[in-house]
Amino acid sequence: MPTPPWVAIEGWALRDLGAGAVLERALDRVGLPCVVKPARSGSALGVGFVDRAAGLAPALMAALSFSGAALIERRVEGTEVAAPMIGTPLEPLPLVEIHPRSGVYDYAARYTAGATDYVVPARLSATAAAGVADAAARAAEALGLRDLTRVDLIVDDAGRPWVLEVNVSPGMTETSLLPMAAEAHGLDLPKLCDVIIQSARGRASARS
Repeated sequence: MPTPPWVAIEGWALRDLGAGAVLERALDRVGLPCVVKPARSGSALGVGFVDRAAGLAPALMAALSFSGAALIERRVEGTEVAAPMIGTPLEPLPLVEIHPRSGVYDYAARYTAGATDYVVPARLSATAAAGVADAAARAAEALGLRDLTRVDLIVDDAGRPWVLEVNVSPGMTETSLLPMAAEAHGLDLPKLCDVIIQSARGRASARS
């Protein structure tokens, strides 16, 4: 899976192994700049961007306040793209290109109307778009996902996709990306919900 170099740190490790030793080894593997985020969370809550070693410890503690474990991964510069999928088996919707006006796609950028510009479908080359779709599909398959999901990626300047995270229950608000992609595909919200419901019903029928 094309992911940035990463380290997972659980809260107990800081107590039992010593924060200094743990953070030093994490930086040796990941390097700077890096991103620190909760292993389980959503809406970019608890995510921090670290440019200097001194900023790693407070960013890690902030992430651990939202989850029992945190991920530290190398920061990749490029175009952020969301790859939504629906149905069983999962079928791709148009890719969504994301441009937060603040430069950071944080909670405010996600849920404040007008704070982020979106382009659907994403303005990627055919090769880059195919790479994104393939990486997203493999990530979803590896996790056994169904009905609806969204994989978030960064496409670097060389056109290479990097998987950042997988959303097993993506947002369905007015500013959410999956409904945005569905609308570009010709599915309004009621039709989108119907596809998801029928996907689940089909699975239930197969078991009966």
